[in-house]
Amino acid sequence: MRTRVFALAFGVLTAGLAQALFQMPAMRREGFRYQWISPWNDPTTREVVIKMIPSAVGVAAFQLNVMLTQSLAFGENKDIVAEFFYAVRLMELPQGVFGLSLATFLLPTLSALAVEKNYHQFRVNLRQGFSHLIFINLLSAALLFTLAEPIIRLLFERGKFDATSTEHVSFGLICLAPGLISFSLVNILARAFYALSDIKTPMRISIFCLTLNLMLTAFFLFGAKLGAGALGVANSLSSFCNLGLLLFALRRKLRTLEMAECTRQLPRLAVAGVAAGLVAWGIRWYWQEHLGHATLPLKLGEVFLPMTAATAVYFALGWWMNISSAREMLELVVARVKKPGKAVALP
Repeated sequence: MRTRVFALAFGVLTAGLAQALFQMPAMRREGFRYQWISPWNDPTTREVVIKMIPSAVGVAAFQLNVMLTQSLAFGENKDIVAEFFYAVRLMELPQGVFGLSLATFLLPTLSALAVEKNYHQFRVNLRQGFSHLIFINLLSAALLFTLAEPIIRLLFERGKFDATSTEHVSFGLICLAPGLISFSLVNILARAFYALSDIKTPMRISIFCLTLNLMLTAFFLFGAKLGAGALGVANSLSSFCNLGLLLFALRRKLRTLEMAECTRQLPRLAVAGVAAGLVAWGIRWYWQEHLGHATLPLKLGEVFLPMTAATAVYFALGWWMNISSAREMLELVVARVKKPGKAVALP
């Protein structure tokens, strides 16, 4: 067991180092060079340090929720913590690739617009970020929801991780997947507040939602006995609450968010998301009934064939229903294929 713990720690450390080194070539091309400069006399550094703690509470709502609910779950069954841990790892992949990346990209843009008091363009950029993130993470949530079991089976089911473990972890992931969109949007909204020099509002809302999450976890864990699903349901519900409160507070701050275009596309997005989920579920059911998952190639096919087909259907429907994010992303891909050496910015 100690060897496995050290292996996990080594893997996390190596991945973090690789993530940092991966960015260095691009940074060097932009002229970045490391140089030691004493920061302690810099007023900007002092301001960052003072604001760091409340900012961390506001932007790390998902991580704090996971940590606290896992601590609570130890009182019920330590296996639940391990099961939820695996589900969270899979949730963090699309959340990190799309949600955190886009939120990090938007922060300097929104900050510059806030300084210029160009609030119309501030809202436009925020709306575009919302639209792109909802579009891509809706697909991710649909795939995680419908393909949770084959994904868990492919990645983890070996040794002591048996079919029962796969079932429990899959249930936790199914309960967590609906909250993927709100988890990611919270990151964007928190940074919108930071761009407006407001670090207290996201922190206060995050603390309220942390308390709500603990109460929901206790109910679903000790009352409803949902196991790892209790933590997933509680985190999803509290993230929806966090999203709603942040939207309400930001709308009061800016008077209007100009989200009408994004709202109008939600029904079409829902149709595309449901269609993609049904395609993934149907192909996965057929594969399981007629081919099974006894070998590694069959496990790979059970995951990637329905995933590929569902993605194709989702983007095709998005294009056909004139969803702006679908058209912009497909045009971006086509442009990159035609000119692989040039970066293409989203409109």
